[in-house]
Formats: sequence, structure tokens, C-alpha cells
Amino acid sequence: MDPETDGFGVARRRWLAGMSSFAVYAFLSEAGRAFGGESGTASHWVGRQAEIALALKHGELRPAAWMDEVERLARETDRAELMAMVHASRITPAPAGGSNDPRKRFVEFLDAEGRPRRLPYGAALFAFAPDNVVTPHGHRHMASAHLVVEGRFRVRTFDRVGDEPHAMLIRPREDAIVAAGGISTMSSERNNIHWFVPQGGPATTFDVIVTGLDSGAPDYEIQAVDPMGGERRAGAVIAAPIIDFERAGRLYTREA
Repeated sequence: MDPETDGFGVARRRWLAGMSSFAVYAFLSEAGRAFGGESGTASHWVGRQAEIALALKHGELRPAAWMDEVERLARETDRAELMAMVHASRITPAPAGGSNDPRKRFVEFLDAEGRPRRLPYGAALFAFAPDNVVTPHGHRHMASAHLVVEGRFRVRTFDRVGDEPHAMLIRPREDAIVAAGGISTMSSERNNIHWFVPQGGPATTFDVIVTGLDSGAPDYEIQAVDPMGGERRAGAVIAAPIIDFERAGRLYTREA
């Protein structure tokens, strides 16, 4: 079936555009159940993520609403069942990153015939050794969610409130310890800059990534920033220099 139409041949984007926010959520919830089974199951999680990713790409959900829905799914879904499905999927290593980057592996969910499912979002596992860090960085044209499935992280996030030629204007938002079962999300509307440091041992996140959110722009853009070396301004804003990831890896270790 064409993902842009429902079973009656009605163009989904045109139909949803005329609906209230409540009606959109109701429709997408019902469609998610039809796509992926009962609420709380791993199969429902896979299908519901597809529905809300499409809604985000087509403008029916604002980025912050997508974040709220992903967080709700994390609370309601059986995490053990979800991870069993993940580990039964096709898992392939990503190219190696910097020396203190976590090990990334791509996840492709499989259909009943064992073929990769075509989904409007990407999924990946990030395995952190104790010394690995995801250094502070900001995003464009994408949204992501990071479910902690092993260990604990110190997660620091910032809102991006503006841009200068060589800096992002950011405001601190959250600084929290997130344990297994917790989730951190980011988009253009909230938590656009984030920074992950494992606490006390190995830790793992399972991530969902939706790219290509801005027509005519690259699928995504990720830039490292230096909030600790930034200029403090009024209203708790930091002018954080944009730096390369090699320098970020030297500056931002687990002790930072």
C-alpha cells in the first residue's frame, strides 16, 4: 500500500491537514495499532514509530509533539520484548568513529519473510565503554530519541536559541542521570544540543532517528560545539563555538 494513502485511497496528508490535533492523534494511534499489534508490545512500537515519523516528515506533528509521543511509547512498551526484537533484527556495524566514540550498530527490523522492513525512520544501538562519550553537538533537519537499555548516563541538553557565524547560541535545559528505561529526545524545538556520558561502567542506548525534515536541505547536519568554552551572555545564553569532532573528543572526556 502507498504510505501516502489509507485503505480507502484517501490521500493521508490532505486528510490529516484538515483535522484537529486531537483527531490527528486519535487517527495515528488507531493506525499504529493496525500496523503493529496491541499497545505496549514491541510490534506496536515499531508500527507506531512509523506512523509518527511519517506525520513528522509531512508536518502533521510538530517536533515537540513527536518527542512527547516517543517518550510515551518508551514508558508503555515492554522493554525486554522490544530488545528481543532488536537483537533478532539485522544488525550491522557502522564505520568506526573517534577514539572515545561509542560503538554504533545499525538495526533493521525484519518482516515475516526475514527481509528488512522499509520504515521512515532509522534505528541504531550505541554501546559505550566506560571511557566513551557523545560530545556536545547540535543538529539540523532531524529529530532523534535515545532509550537507555543498559547502565546509566549523565545527560546534559541545551536549547538552540540562535546562531552566529561560528557559534550556536544555546541555553542549558536539563542535567540529569538517566538510567535503564529512561529516554532522552531532541528536535529543532527542544533539547537540540545534547551530551551523553556513561556513569560507572558500560552503558547502551537504542536510538530512533528521523531525518530529511526540511525540504530542500540536507537530510541532516550535526556539528560539535564547546559549551564549556563559550561566552556567557544575558538570560543564561551561551555562545558556544562550533568546533570539529576531533577537538571535541579531546575536550570532552568522561571527566568533563
